[in-house]
Amino acid sequence: MNKKVMQGMETKKRLIECARKLFSEKGFYNITVDDIIKEADSSKGSFYTHFKTKEDLIIHMLPIVDEAYIAFSKMDIKPENSIDKIYMFIRYAFKLIEKEIGLEFISAIYSAQIKDFKTDRFLISSERTYNQLLEKFIKEGQAIKEIKQELAPQHIATILTSCIRGVILDWCLYKGKFDLSDYGGEVINMILNQIKA
Repeated sequence: MNKKVMQGMETKKRLIECARKLFSEKGFYNITVDDIIKEADSSKGSFYTHFKTKEDLIIHMLPIVDEAYIAFSKMDIKPENSIDKIYMFIRYAFKLIEKEIGLEFISAIYSAQIKDFKTDRFLISSERTYNQLLEKFIKEGQAIKEIKQELAPQHIATILTSCIRGVILDWCLYKGKFDLSDYGGEVINMILNQIKA
């Protein structure tokens, strides 16, 4: 890899990290592209080389979130069964969204995904680490006959993630007036009870 490509990658990484820091401190809608390039000690040209818009940054922040999901899979947790493991994983995701990502930023993510028909729909992508881990946990549960066999793991994962997105969207619409993890856990528990073998 030549020096110019490496510098470009470093600039992109710095812009993403600075944007994430600013969004966290001041809110997504209170930060401009100018604020981001100033914080990153970069230029508008560099910014627009890597990103089309401020919203485009969101897609590039997903690997940071997915790292947290990978961390969950490496935790030394001892669930009683596979349903409990899936429940704990989803509650972990809700807590991550509530405490680390925050209401304003997750609202911006959902808004960007809905309003721009040209953007990749990463929220529903089966390639995301979150979706892959969820499907893996479902397969494990089916292998030991704790989860019903009638539905394919991917189909169960799709149903669960549809419910998860619904809970998160409601949390955004209600402006965070309820505890995402508690209410989300209640909803998901109802769904998980339907897939128990």
